[in-house]
Amino acid sequence: MKKVLSLLLAAAVSMSVLLAGCSSAGTESSAASGTESAAASSEGASEETTEASGKSKIAYVTGTGGLGDKAFNDLGNKGIQQLESEGIECDVVEPKAIAELEGILRNLADTESYALIVAMGGDAVDSITRVANDYPEQNFMVMDGLAGDIENLRSVMLSQTDECFLVGAFAGLMELEGNLPNSQGQNTIGVVGGMDIPLIRSVVAAYTAGAKYVNPDCEVLSAYVGSWSDPNKGAELTTSMYSQGASIVFNGAGASGMGCIEAAQQEGLYVIGYDGNQNSLAPDNVIGSGIRGLDAVIVSSAKEALDGTFTGGDMNVTMADNPDASQLEFSETNVEIPDSVTEKLEKIKEFLIAAEVAIPEDPADVDAYLEQVGTFEG
Repeated sequence: MKKVLSLLLAAAVSMSVLLAGCSSAGTESSAASGTESAAASSEGASEETTEASGKSKIAYVTGTGGLGDKAFNDLGNKGIQQLESEGIECDVVEPKAIAELEGILRNLADTESYALIVAMGGDAVDSITRVANDYPEQNFMVMDGLAGDIENLRSVMLSQTDECFLVGAFAGLMELEGNLPNSQGQNTIGVVGGMDIPLIRSVVAAYTAGAKYVNPDCEVLSAYVGSWSDPNKGAELTTSMYSQGASIVFNGAGASGMGCIEAAQQEGLYVIGYDGNQNSLAPDNVIGSGIRGLDAVIVSSAKEALDGTFTGGDMNVTMADNPDASQLEFSETNVEIPDSVTEKLEKIKEFLIAAEVAIPEDPADVDAYLEQVGTFEG
């Protein structure tokens, strides 16, 4: 059981810190650990370095969806749990709104206890950039956003568009030749995003491009929940897509995506998970999950901060940099994935690794991208 530690925040910002003296049971993920090119792993923390600085702990600040999303935040927390298992003390903070974040980060930095403060989500970039500039002796890291060349802030974008392109190709192939028993036969798929922000628009764009690359005639529906923590809205949007003929919907909505999975169960249709192996949540409905190695990047970056080798700057990792940075996970699903689909996905991975044309990050650019790359010939 985790103890709850209250931190006094400026301007009476309230939040809770889950003190990681004991490890909580987290979502198991089979994310590939092949992120050596993203961040070199240290053998362990140097006691002399940490004792001299007084900074021996790691702070993990989730996105506003919080823990229990079975996705982005839980996958990052898997890295925190690994650090805890190695004897490194970690504090986990769960902001309820993005407006709280800057105060939380400043409060954590003021303690002078943390070798590294990690914030999750592209919407954290502005806040963490301001705080990092005001605390030049404190190391920070933000996941899923790029902040530029700041010496004490590492900003990591780990294969986001590659992963979503691969997931889109998977959905397009399954709609085309997956022989799903409950397929509606309309050659229509969907994607539900959390927030209508550039980061998630890039998810929609890459997913759409991947689907149409392998299945040019498929229709791709898209919608945004407007929150990372509204599963009811996630379910409503997913159900609407099913009513429009979609058989498969991609959950790119964090904790709101739990509603996508519930809708798939209720309608007897299909969903694809993201940033965590969500297959076991509904084995008859979740046909696969896209997973990135976020946890491994957090572990290696934390160890670098502890041993004094941490460096800041943008770290934009694609499959061209590391072919294992993004994976599709099919374990724990009851849905049969045809060999023809998995074989084509391997060829699509080769296409992504070659990286001859940048994947679009705006839905408006998808058609131009497809005109440039043509269609899949597998």
